Amino acid sequence: MRLRGCCFFILVCLVLASCSGEPVSFCVLETTDLHGHFDGSVMKTATYIRQMQDKYDDRLLLLDAGDYLQGTPGVYYSNFIDTVGQHICARFFNFFPYTAIGVGNHDIEAGIDAFSRAYRQAGMPVVCANVVEKESGKPYFTPYIIINKRGLKIAILGLLTPYVSTWVAEHLRPGLVFLPVEKAAEEWMAVIKKNENPDIIIGLIHTGADGGMEGPLGFENAALWIARNVPGFHLICYGHDHRPHAGYVLNSRKDTVWLLNAGPHGQKVGTALITAQKRKTPKVSVFAFILDAEYFPADSLYSCEFTPVFERVREYENTPIAEIQNIMRSDSATKGPCNWLDEIHLGQLEMAGLGTDILPAVSIAAALSPNGVINKGQMYLKDFFTWFPYENSMCIIRMTGNEIVKYLEYSYENATSVINFDTAAGIIYTVHKERPAGNRIEVHRMADGTAFIPRRRYYVVMNSYRVLGGGGHLTQGMGWTREQIENRIVWESQLDMRRMFMDRERSRSPFTAVTLNHWQYK
Repeated sequence: MRLRGCCFFILVCLVLASCSGEPVSFCVLETTDLHGHFDGSVMKTATYIRQMQDKYDDRLLLLDAGDYLQGTPGVYYSNFIDTVGQHICARFFNFFPYTAIGVGNHDIEAGIDAFSRAYRQAGMPVVCANVVEKESGKPYFTPYIIINKRGLKIAILGLLTPYVSTWVAEHLRPGLVFLPVEKAAEEWMAVIKKNENPDIIIGLIHTGADGGMEGPLGFENAALWIARNVPGFHLICYGHDHRPHAGYVLNSRKDTVWLLNAGPHGQKVGTALITAQKRKTPKVSVFAFILDAEYFPADSLYSCEFTPVFERVREYENTPIAEIQNIMRSDSATKGPCNWLDEIHLGQLEMAGLGTDILPAVSIAAALSPNGVINKGQMYLKDFFTWFPYENSMCIIRMTGNEIVKYLEYSYENATSVINFDTAAGIIYTVHKERPAGNRIEVHRMADGTAFIPRRRYYVVMNSYRVLGGGGHLTQGMGWTREQIENRIVWESQLDMRRMFMDRERSRSPFTAVTLNHWQYK
């Protein structure tokens, strides 16, 4: 009896020891919004990642929060030129390898053929809970994963901003529905807690901190909302807004939730140090920070692996296209007319409606590269990726004069960067800084000297991103529904704008980029 009692006591002690356990430290590294920049700062980022792999071994989790399939000639080459070989994104994620990757809006925008191939070739889970199949209602991707490490259970839940459905044409995402992240976070958190009972819960979400679009689909940028209102997360790794951030908030239960955004292009790495102790109610502590990749040398193994890939891409991106006789810069696009944007306006007015009798009277555009520069001399294919980073098409919609003015009022009041600061050509107008909001745009006349008539219907050309709701100009600014927008579209180009402008500039080479001076500040 004594022996049996002694054995029982030892067994109880072992169980209690396993339940309480010693604290275990983990490291989470996050990248996001790489946009295909695998040959820049990422070479130095790779050094840091490999150092942390050596230090933490199986206690390292390497995550990416999405947006890698658009943005550079390299990913374009993998998406549409070399469609047989291993996709450069899959090759990158497999190199380390990553623990899990999320999904970004620009990954979906690359088209189902491109993202399906990249994900098929990647050797790690692709997590996203709020993208579902229209027919079945089932998640298209893996909603979450469970990782067991050192006796601890870690859950990673993926989410994507639902406004993909307004930004990306349906033929690029056939049969996919995008649900609000707020509701999805609440529902899947309940599922994870009930079915998995994890010790640590990490969010891997492609939605910015706050701001952006808001409507029936919820928030475009909901990371802060989720952290505060969905109890259970210990760490949320996010992206989309390109704003590096490491910090914490208190949720509705007064628990600390850390948020981590590495920022774009692999220039920085998000790092979260997690210490967890196994208990009935696990004790988890987190500390997160951002590290600049410039402090590290380029990783030799990474360079050896990817240099042959980069050389093939460089040969492709250095294809001569045209000659430009002056410099173009995008950084002045919010200060007044500039040739970077006005050349887009001119091209849109010239090329929109080709092959039809539809002639747009007004062009609306923004500079989609915040600090873009194209130098005087030879223009190469890569310069057009700076000018047009994404594969947007060109669209013509019907708008009245009053609606054009309302659109520009919204642009001036709500633009937080050059990307969403739309200007117009084809009309002569002034932006009055000192006037009350809603009364700052004064249109004087059409550019051809004829009268601008507020009630008249005009054909207006802009890119597909804006027409589909990007930036909120048509959805929030104008208050139009998706159906109302679609009813106003009268033409869409078959080619993306980058290819259209390459053909245009090639045909008129050498050319001088002009400034139209169709608007001014007063």
